[in-house]
Amino acid sequence: MHCLALRTIRHDDRTSILSAWSAERGRVGIALPAGSGREAQRRRALTMPLALFEGVEVSKPGRELIQLRDIRPTAVTASVRSHPVKTALALFLSDVLDSVLRTSEPDEQLSAFLFGAVRALDATSNANALANFHLWFLRALATLTGIAPDFGSWREGAVFDMTEGLFRPTPPTHGRYLLPDEARGARLLGRLSLDNIRRIRLNRDQRRLMLDGILDYFALHGALSGSGSRSLDILKSLF
Repeated sequence: MHCLALRTIRHDDRTSILSAWSAERGRVGIALPAGSGREAQRRRALTMPLALFEGVEVSKPGRELIQLRDIRPTAVTASVRSHPVKTALALFLSDVLDSVLRTSEPDEQLSAFLFGAVRALDATSNANALANFHLWFLRALATLTGIAPDFGSWREGAVFDMTEGLFRPTPPTHGRYLLPDEARGARLLGRLSLDNIRRIRLNRDQRRLMLDGILDYFALHGALSGSGSRSLDILKSLF
């Protein structure tokens, strides 16, 4: 199985449960040893948030949790572990994915995006690109999970209807919308790509407003039950 590590929680004195995305089975729960022994420490090091790894599944009928043997990395992403900004991004994005992908089935296109995004994060060195990376990631994730807004409906002076996911010339009656100035920020999200995030200049207030908006959008469309307040606070302190 080829996996992306998301979040690990302690199950009991002997076992931890790693939530992960796998190319073969979609969202899975993997049982890991929780002790202080060498093998437990090695596995924890290989399954940090957003780590890419593979292992051989040990089939045991009647068990919901997967057990893997021969766990090893599938990509060396050392800077994600050692660079403080990339580590903060990894923690935040893994928290988001742990919520958004909670019941997902295998998806080849989504797997390619997730695995490629981790490699892209590891390879990114431009400070501005790092500051915008999570915005691009969340916008792309919205597309791949089927909740992306209709960015083509934008016109100058339009408001953004958060419920319907499109731009309107006048405010909707339900009250869940962004005013024209904020709607321009939503439109900008639709233009972000890995090729241009290093060139998009945003100040701290603009970046925070866009992040809060897209998280609200995910939650409103039932894709996000929680974004990990601690990792979100850390991210906002950086950008």
